[in-house]
Amino acid sequence: MVIKVQPEVYTILIIAVLLCVLMICMGNQIKKLDPAEKPAGLANLGIIVVTWMDDFTSQNMGAQFKKHFAPYIGSLMLYMSVANLSGLFGLPAPTANYSVTLTLAFISWCIIMGVNIHANTLKGYLKGLLEPFFVMLPVNVFGEIAPLLSMSLRLFGNILVGGILMTLVYTFTGWLTSILLPFLGEFNIIGIAIAPILHAYFDVFAGLIQMFIFISLTTILAGNKAA
Repeated sequence: MVIKVQPEVYTILIIAVLLCVLMICMGNQIKKLDPAEKPAGLANLGIIVVTWMDDFTSQNMGAQFKKHFAPYIGSLMLYMSVANLSGLFGLPAPTANYSVTLTLAFISWCIIMGVNIHANTLKGYLKGLLEPFFVMLPVNVFGEIAPLLSMSLRLFGNILVGGILMTLVYTFTGWLTSILLPFLGEFNIIGIAIAPILHAYFDVFAGLIQMFIFISLTTILAGNKAA
């Protein structure tokens, strides 16, 4: 029996290693900081990201949850940013694999449910599923599961579609180049000319926007449950 490894697995490992190396280097620079001097380089970048993430989590979830969930939200932001941009370097984006987006959404969904139960107690949470009438139980249960499905499918769909469209663009421009400029052989000069603009949207803009939407939904939905 041959076990086939999905190509996204290799990208996941590469991203994990790169982020670990980055965090180690950043941590070493922060340890060597002189309190009397202005931070620079990776140390300054780390301070900016941590400060922004603390404020972002505090505003959406409440100050009482910042200490517990800001590290996860920050890690999620870094991982998803790199994962969504990996297509720029010719790597298969992990977030174009539904198993990856479903796993990320499931972790966020568990946090949302955990905050809900923490704020309302288990008894209050279960009671809320029966409101306003007990016959609404199936609808309320589906409403609790809906964020898991919507968050995972939204991220997966947007990243996958972007990759498919870029593949179609390269295929079409390669065919067009072979007709208009046959002396270039397989050199897809038309694709090279227009690809940067499309990559700027489908990989950079759309990738970062989807990352921001994902972390925003995680924090806002959790914050609403705690309100």
